[in-house]
Amino acid sequence: MSNSIACRLTAAARRRACEAPLAAAVCALMVFASGGPAARPEGGVAEAGPSAYLMQYDVKKGESLTYQVLISETIYSGAKRTTNLYREEIRVENSGTDDGSRMRQTVICVGSATPEGSEARGLEPFRYYLTVEKTGRIIEAEGLRPWDGRQIETLWLAQVILADRPVAPGETWTVNDELYSTAAGGLVLERRTYKFEGIAKVGSQDAFKVKYEVSRKGRSNGKDYTYIGTGTFYLASGKLVKLDSSEIVTYAGNGQDTKIITMIQVELVR
Repeated sequence: MSNSIACRLTAAARRRACEAPLAAAVCALMVFASGGPAARPEGGVAEAGPSAYLMQYDVKKGESLTYQVLISETIYSGAKRTTNLYREEIRVENSGTDDGSRMRQTVICVGSATPEGSEARGLEPFRYYLTVEKTGRIIEAEGLRPWDGRQIETLWLAQVILADRPVAPGETWTVNDELYSTAAGGLVLERRTYKFEGIAKVGSQDAFKVKYEVSRKGRSNGKDYTYIGTGTFYLASGKLVKLDSSEIVTYAGNGQDTKIITMIQVELVR
């Protein structure tokens, strides 16, 4: 990512005790909803009354998933406007813990960047490691560079934290806690609101459709900033199959306002 984004991705590295671990196995970064929308316990989705579903992550040990990611970043600074395009391929390799209560993931990313007015160029590959609970909450990150805007942008995969109760279409839940975030690259106090929209088609699959909104305020490099992220996740057959999201960060101070708008599209390819 650009230096402009990198400057807002300052580590808020204070680590606090996590909530009591949840019992079931979980994928880390990738948001996996267990089973399909059919309300069959053997499919990983428990029905609790008419059209209410307990969405659970269900990632198999040894499973590897590959995602294609397109990112458009537009920077407004004074009268100047600049747009950069990024193409990434992200592979997530999963391994479980001994008791099966958490999932350990290796995240590997290769890609290219196309700055405005220039040709595409290859970017240095990177990898990092995550440990995640059943709801999708990251409880440990190793090798994650909070000053690296490009790397931190891959945390969109961890934006959904599923409800720990059955939910029906139209229901919402809110998380207001210290979370790993694309806004800062480390643990920061962040408010997230989620809404289960119901069942939608993604290609030939039925998928859970979940919308979210993230908001926070902070200060970085002598400037106050506000951050708003919105998006829609589609989860089917235990996997994130599609994501469309956007982020807007606005800096104010030092006599010049800056706004950065980032659009992200994600698709499971294999």
